[in-house]
Order: sequence, then C-alpha cells, then structure tokens
Amino acid sequence: MKLKESEYLLSVVIPSRNEEANIATTVDAIERELEENQIPHEIILVDDCSTDNTRSEINRLAVIIGSCRPVYRSLPAGFG
Repeated sequence: MKLKESEYLLSVVIPSRNEEANIATTVDAIERELEENQIPHEIILVDDCSTDNTRSEINRLAVIIGSCRPVYRSLPAGFG
C-alpha cells in the first residue's frame, strides 16, 4: 500500500505469548474493520517467546494478510 504524503498509517501492535488459539481471530477482526473503513494500517504481531505454536500462526498470518508484520522477541520474555 503506497501512502500519499498527507496520509497517516495506523500501527496496531499486538503483543502475544502462547496465543496460538486466539491470534488469528483477533487479527482477522482487526484487519476486516480497518479495511472496511479504508484506514491505512499495519498490524505488528509480537511473539514474546511463546512455547506453543504462536510463532507459526504469526508466520501464517504474515503470508496471507499483507498488512501483518511479525516481530520475534528473544529471552528474557515479558519485558517491554
């Protein structure tokens, strides 16, 4: 998505840890709402050292939803 100089990009940051079962539903709902309202955006998915398959879900979402940007934290977990 190319922005005009006068446009802003909304960055939605979603921190996650062991959210394999929930992250896709959350991202889909946010993406749908922002697209329907034509809001230029990116969704930054932050995996905070998950021990389940959250990282795989984030990778999958980044492939199918062009606005998703994966970020992977390293240990120690839980620090902003």
